Amino acid sequence: MAQHVDKQAAAVLPFWTGVKPLQAILPSQARLVLHAGPPFRDAAELPPAIRNSVLVGILYEGWASSKTEAQALLDEGGVQLAPAQDYDVVVPLAGVVTPSMYVLEVSDSNRPENKKYSVLNEGMQWCTRLGIFADEMVPHLRWLHQDLGSRLASHFGGPVNLAPIVQASLLNGDDGHARTMHASGLLADIIVSWGINDEQSTSFLYGAMAWALNYWMAASALILATQARAEGADAIVKVGGNGLRFGLQLAGSSNWLVVDAPLIAGQKEAAKEQAQALGALGDSAVVDFLGLGGQCLDLAGLSAKNLQAFLPADYLSRQSRFLMTRLPFLAGRLGVSDMAAIKTSDTGPLVLLGMIDVAGEQGRIGGGVATVDAQLLHRLKEWQHETTVV
Repeated sequence: MAQHVDKQAAAVLPFWTGVKPLQAILPSQARLVLHAGPPFRDAAELPPAIRNSVLVGILYEGWASSKTEAQALLDEGGVQLAPAQDYDVVVPLAGVVTPSMYVLEVSDSNRPENKKYSVLNEGMQWCTRLGIFADEMVPHLRWLHQDLGSRLASHFGGPVNLAPIVQASLLNGDDGHARTMHASGLLADIIVSWGINDEQSTSFLYGAMAWALNYWMAASALILATQARAEGADAIVKVGGNGLRFGLQLAGSSNWLVVDAPLIAGQKEAAKEQAQALGALGDSAVVDFLGLGGQCLDLAGLSAKNLQAFLPADYLSRQSRFLMTRLPFLAGRLGVSDMAAIKTSDTGPLVLLGMIDVAGEQGRIGGGVATVDAQLLHRLKEWQHETTVV
């Protein structure tokens, strides 16, 4: 298949360029809660897991003093819910980001005005991305953002070229999505070298095995969004799921195209086999659509082994049918999923995802893969619910 090369996307070199609170980027937003994927119709539609995360965000901001008050505020329309990607931010799984939370800034070194942002990775336990509600959540988030995040902003020693880090990680067992342990350690080394080396911070950073994922999400979103609308080609510039719907946006459009979120095929953890998982969710799908995650299983042998029972037979080579652009970010590997090629070949990205308990009680219940193919894309319909982006 002939390659459709988007020269603008191919030229992007993502650098980590700063850390700042969301409200510094969106100062006019008073009570804004950003979530992954396409919009929800209203608060009543939120799955319990995502509702939990929104309530935690409300309590973290101090907009309510109890869970009951937070629920009332949410149900009465006292907060604005919106897709994070509509504000140039990416959020993993069932997570949220609110105004005083700190975000990572990733910029194109060739065109520094092009930026994307990702919320700080929350670690492995008290995480809004897991869709749980617990008393420990708000204190942890306060430490993460008001302590660690604030110090990251003031001690920032960058800019940091992200390409060598992702490339080294892929050669050391990472896939860039489900497994990011090597890259997370490299980034932790950099942060500690800036003087953020107290025991609590170093313990957290070296224990946050998915710390790097949030950087790869922002970098991937940056490259995808840089694509130009090409004659005869539909460039996918945003993509993600909210647990109910999976959606994407095309270059030159501000409208979400949505379909029912595909199921995640995977192995559930012991004692959680009876729990039901939400459909594909999280903005981390941008990573796989760029060419990481499920498209790097030819390098990431352990990830492939763990998912073997749920992968198609051609998982080692299928990416060559829909990845069309050679990316410096990936050391010249093919990247950027081409919508026309997906439809023509009926072969699309394998999206590696955590499985989140739909009831919002057990958090992560396993891990697996969702497949995006032509049949799924042919069912996409334009989002009809009116949304406002300020």
